[in-house]
Amino acid sequence: MGSKKLKFLIGGLVVVGAIASLAFFAIRENMVYYYTVTEALANGEAVNVRVAGDLLNGTLEKGGIGDPIRFEIYDKAVPESTLYVEFTGVVPDSFKDDPATPIEVVVEGDLLKDGTFAADFMMAKCPTKYERTGADATGETSTSNN
Repeated sequence: MGSKKLKFLIGGLVVVGAIASLAFFAIRENMVYYYTVTEALANGEAVNVRVAGDLLNGTLEKGGIGDPIRFEIYDKAVPESTLYVEFTGVVPDSFKDDPATPIEVVVEGDLLKDGTFAADFMMAKCPTKYERTGADATGETSTSNN
């Protein structure tokens, strides 16, 4: 009876180890690293990375339907550090070249040898458009009894 329990225990540990190693390698293969523009440029050519920066106003070039859009993003901490991005796909509604509202962009893709970032995914957010202002910023709410 003791050797049967030992066999089941060893078999169970082998199965658990196999599942854990499969999960580890699957997660590791799909992991996307997140960099600032400065870090991405310092690291050089990279595959499957995510880079965040602000849209450099005046650099947005729109192509025709199905053509890529091109623009530059920069690092807030180091404004002279810019990255040229080429993106083909569905452009988010909030992605606009408007000097009055800075756009923070997160792109995912490959940084090529020539310094171009070939993005296959893009997120754009405009935090100033959605921040609370004035009395709303205190968290106070008002109610009416109409």
